[in-house]
Amino acid sequence: MAGRGERGRVFVSVDAEGLPFAVAPWMTPRSPLFGELRRVATRLVAAVAERLTAHGWRVVVADSHGYMVNADPLGLPRGVTIVRGFPRTLSMLTGARGAAFAVMLGYHGAASGYGVFSHTYSSRAVHRVRLGGEAASEYLLNAALLGEWGVPVALVAGAAELRGEVEKHTPWAVFVELNRGAGYAASVSPSLDEALEALAEGLREAEERHSRGMLRPLEPPERPRLCVEFQSPLGAEAASLIPGVERVGGAEACCTAESMEEAMKCMEAMVYLAAWALDTARSQL
Repeated sequence: MAGRGERGRVFVSVDAEGLPFAVAPWMTPRSPLFGELRRVATRLVAAVAERLTAHGWRVVVADSHGYMVNADPLGLPRGVTIVRGFPRTLSMLTGARGAAFAVMLGYHGAASGYGVFSHTYSSRAVHRVRLGGEAASEYLLNAALLGEWGVPVALVAGAAELRGEVEKHTPWAVFVELNRGAGYAASVSPSLDEALEALAEGLREAEERHSRGMLRPLEPPERPRLCVEFQSPLGAEAASLIPGVERVGGAEACCTAESMEEAMKCMEAMVYLAAWALDTARSQL
């Protein structure tokens, strides 16, 4: 094994809805359960980081849920760089470019799908996102952009509802189930110790697959077309003000781009503008 600090960098993107014990009311800082979310997120992120740094990797953690201040940086080990705060460009993937491989922790089902608080990028504004005609989760969108950057997904740990999608699109990636939906606001989870044990075994297998050359970047579509169906026609109306965005239905707008990175930036701009328009309209009611 190469010495410490010689193996390169691993990128870890951390969401919340796919963490153990997830229930919809705990997801925002105003919730009395938000402290519990932070403790759980910190324990799992620290466990991942400790294993990776012990094996000689440098680790970049992108806090990627909500306001993106969920994992407590005081609870993370030496050798970890943490990206936090919202909004930021390419929010869930800030710091990923150039990594040897990526870990997705706490990821969840797509908008209009099954599982706890299933959504894609914005539960307020977005009803569904499609990539090339296929319903897309945050996992799939992020895996495609990582693939464009040459970064393979090595491990996805989160909601059971993602397993089929991971096996379809990145079959080389290890999947670890951390919860399964019992409704939109309810979940079933193992104990924290069992979740940590499963995560440690998943990381062991992911590192093994990396060392054996089994991982590969997901190849994104050529000239990717991202379509966002909004919760209201007002969202599509606002999004269509962006040059290059085409309104294709009452509540849907699409962007065809030259690269996955460009498509993701276009989608972020659409969602931000639509959310602002919807919030402004709602405030007048």
